[in-house]
Amino acid sequence: MTDASRNLNLRLPDGRNLSFSDIGTGENGTWIHCHGIPGSRNELLHLENTLIDSGVRVIVADRPGYGQSTPCPGYGFSHHSDDLRQLADHLQLEKFGISGFSGGGVFAMAAAHDLGNRIEQLVIAATPAVPLMENPYAYASELTASTWRAALVDRQTLAKELEALTGSVDELSQALIGAAGDQEEHYLSSNSVRPGFMQSLCAALEQGSITAADALARDSFLIAYSWPFAPEDIQLPVRVIHGSGDRLVHTDHQITLCGNLPDSSSEIISGAHYGTLSAIWG
Repeated sequence: MTDASRNLNLRLPDGRNLSFSDIGTGENGTWIHCHGIPGSRNELLHLENTLIDSGVRVIVADRPGYGQSTPCPGYGFSHHSDDLRQLADHLQLEKFGISGFSGGGVFAMAAAHDLGNRIEQLVIAATPAVPLMENPYAYASELTASTWRAALVDRQTLAKELEALTGSVDELSQALIGAAGDQEEHYLSSNSVRPGFMQSLCAALEQGSITAADALARDSFLIAYSWPFAPEDIQLPVRVIHGSGDRLVHTDHQITLCGNLPDSSSEIISGAHYGTLSAIWG
């Protein structure tokens, strides 16, 4: 990915900046992708050649507080959908696919619900279903479950606690890899994946530890709290991908999502959490 395609910016009508990347050619479809928590416009950097070879075009926008996107007090799913609508208008995209990874999958579902017939396809990977489950914390790593719990109790306190991680990309990456398990550590440490993974985390922390921690706490709250949309109302076909060895978000979340999405197909791939990214456009 060239610097030009990685560091694009859109000035929104309210004065905020929306930073995004734009990869690929688009002859086989155009997508807007919703990054994980944490994540950034560089989330797909390690897949650049694959995406180009496949002929798809994928746009990834930093949510407020990540990358170079201006923080937005009171930000929620409706703001996110509006941001993506304005980005699509700016790029002259009438119709497009939407995808989401991990917590970003919830943002993708919300956007698919809100943007209606502009969305041609929806794919979510390694996505949690926290408010749809009786005990979601039993089906996640301790790091993931404790973050969801803390976000629901007091997201401001969680943000302060997360500053210890968001102050250092090495600390943050070690925490994520440690929680993800040995299989994931091997994948994320490989020569083909690690540089892109680290650049994505670096971009997520661009605005400093306080802003990044607040964005993480905010997004964790949004995905764990009761969603303002019903998955049952998403009428288009949805591919729901999960890794068989995902320790961060167990496959029970995928089962729950498929049970609530009226037109869903379940895909289990060999691998863990981050490896599901490569299956979205596979």
